[in-house]
Amino acid sequence: MKVLIVEDDPMVAELNQQFIERMDNLDVVCKADTVKKAQDCLQKWTPNLVLLDVYLPGKSGLTLLSHMQEHQYHASVILITAAKDIQTVKEAVFYGVADYLIKPFTFERFKLAVEKIQRLATVMEEGNGINQAVIDHYFNKEEHTDMEKKEPPEKVSQNLSKNLSKNLSKLTMTTILKSIKELDGPFSVETLAREVDLSRITVKKYIQFLVDDGFLIESIEYHKVGRPLMLYQLNPNLKEPPFPL
Repeated sequence: MKVLIVEDDPMVAELNQQFIERMDNLDVVCKADTVKKAQDCLQKWTPNLVLLDVYLPGKSGLTLLSHMQEHQYHASVILITAAKDIQTVKEAVFYGVADYLIKPFTFERFKLAVEKIQRLATVMEEGNGINQAVIDHYFNKEEHTDMEKKEPPEKVSQNLSKNLSKNLSKLTMTTILKSIKELDGPFSVETLAREVDLSRITVKKYIQFLVDDGFLIESIEYHKVGRPLMLYQLNPNLKEPPFPL
């Protein structure tokens, strides 16, 4: 699936690309920081998916939706923006955007939005006809509740100790979990790496394992200057840690 990223902040655009690269069968074919450049990308690449910011230099990103409708570009669009006003939401609904993500958002929420589009694209490519079950699977928002109810919190905790990867040390994991508990709030990879006196790469590997298994949740903190910061914190739904502390 070909992806176009329309975002004027280069750091945010890079972060969106990193999210895309963490998923299968997606390829960023073009980036644009204005509506005009995005129009050129549409004509050249005919992407299947557009990640679109609203606040762009010159023209609003919403004008790109009008352009796509007028020229019959059938790409799915996910608005990724800080815009929260009701009029923006109404226009997004009018133009049929596939999803609407308000900054900051988690990778899990981003993944749900993209996977929904991928499922529909797969069905359309197969061309075997559509039934009500297929339609319901796409249009009903069961996946958002599934994200919260994917596994009972106590089972997530049990599974972590059972599924600990062979290249991860239980001793190191326990040390990291103790430090996370002591930090008592959102933290970055760099902050935790300093606390446990390990390399950033090593700490990131353990954090990603904890995120994937639901023990940690991640969010993005945007700044006016510099790269957006990934923050992590304990999943408030978990009652017990995966290992004794």
